[in-house]
Amino acid sequence: MRRLEGKIIAIAGGAGGIGSETSRRLASEGASVVVGDVDLASAEAVAAEIETAGGRAIACKVDIGEEADVKRLVAAAVETYGGLDGFHANAADFRRAVEDTDVVAMEIAVYDHIIHYNQRGFFLCTRYAVPELVKRGGGAMLYTSSGAAHAGEPVRPAYAMAKSALHALARHVASHWGKDGIRANVIAPGVVLHPKLEAAAGPQLAEWAIQQVKGTRLGVPLDIAAMAALLLSDEGGFITGQVISVDGGSTMRP
Repeated sequence: MRRLEGKIIAIAGGAGGIGSETSRRLASEGASVVVGDVDLASAEAVAAEIETAGGRAIACKVDIGEEADVKRLVAAAVETYGGLDGFHANAADFRRAVEDTDVVAMEIAVYDHIIHYNQRGFFLCTRYAVPELVKRGGGAMLYTSSGAAHAGEPVRPAYAMAKSALHALARHVASHWGKDGIRANVIAPGVVLHPKLEAAAGPQLAEWAIQQVKGTRLGVPLDIAAMAALLLSDEGGFITGQVISVDGGSTMRP
């Protein structure tokens, strides 16, 4: 039996490089998937691919910076499939990433923008998903963080702060709603290569990143999707409140 058979899972950021692979993996494991993404056309394409392969999926436009969009994503799962068993907050906003320089030089508007989407947006996902998970007698919240949360980089302080906050958020959810059957965990990816990232960053990123890993290759979206499938399934039922790095050993933490 597929380990997500009968589960209903919504994913915010379900049509990007990591998100699309994760949406497909969850569906292949038996889940009914609500593919949420700010790019509705891409979300519809992923959902159509899942349906063509024999899975169950619908698309939903969601900008996690907009409260109404987050509410609509959760409602789509409940109205279409009857409830919610898992929610993967995977979205990220990089529109002002190059301006995230240091806390002295950056404009406060840049900081506000990055925190609004990459921290507040995840707060909103949690706020609306958790009550539906409780109604089902339990479920799983899953967040995508980043190695930037604990790397101590000389740049990207706002992004690192936002991602660090997700670790505290997951622990809060795991602690507060654990007795209601809710688990909450974080995946912290390293550099994960996909066509969109490679096109934007060029070959220099891969050349730098391969020096950081302890193995022989860089990460691919399937690596993150596999961990997401485990943490959202009953096989991951005794894992909660954890930050799990999937980064080829780029970081090694207790």
